[in-house]
Amino acid sequence: MKLGIIGYGAIGSFVARSIKDGLLKKYNVSLVFDLDEEKLEKAKKDGFKTTNSFEEFLNENLDMVMESASQKAAKLYLPDLLKKGLTVLVMSGGVFSDMAFKKKIDELAEEYDAKVYVPSGAISGLDGIEAMKFAGELSVLLETRKNPRSLGRSDEAPVLIFEGGAKEAAEKFPKNINVAMALALATEHPENVKVRIISDPNVHTNTHTIVAEGKSGKMKITVENVPFPENPKTSFLAALSALQILKKITQNFIIGG
Repeated sequence: MKLGIIGYGAIGSFVARSIKDGLLKKYNVSLVFDLDEEKLEKAKKDGFKTTNSFEEFLNENLDMVMESASQKAAKLYLPDLLKKGLTVLVMSGGVFSDMAFKKKIDELAEEYDAKVYVPSGAISGLDGIEAMKFAGELSVLLETRKNPRSLGRSDEAPVLIFEGGAKEAAEKFPKNINVAMALALATEHPENVKVRIISDPNVHTNTHTIVAEGKSGKMKITVENVPFPENPKTSFLAALSALQILKKITQNFIIGG
């Protein structure tokens, strides 16, 4: 699989180096696209072909693309990638808080026989939630606790900094709470996903607690993630989830949906 990567930040570079080191043997990183020249220099030093031109990137002979740049980049480039019939892994899942954009992407993917994957990111249990929804609508609560440093704050005591819907959370915290939109997409009813974000100096992991309730029962999951070394705003598990979904795409024997 010839993989193109948009955005050579913490996650993009981690995935690229992991592939180069042989963790995903069915992939080859063909081209890295970024507008940041420092990141392109880093990619070149890591041994990858690079470009700062999206037109050049789009004309590359690719089988799949991973977006790991930003919600802005995802919104800008995803339509053209789908029109090429490409499979795209979107790390900035919060972009789908714009439901009109989500509808447009659904239509383009169907029209051009393309596929869009949104990884579970820093949480787990999305397969269970997707199964539960077949019994009817779900009520979901996501409570996230992060150290103030990862939120760009300096609180000396726990502070509730947000309480509201998944859509609003993804829009207000685009670099911190993509997991909220992943949950919303899994339930297919974003309005039923409520989010609480707490800045807590007493925690040193990015902690997400999910409570989902529906006709089939109740599920509670707590994930305590180590912050990603290169970017404490995200979790190490988010980068690992990208590797997992890339692997799953090429597998013939699949566990967990």
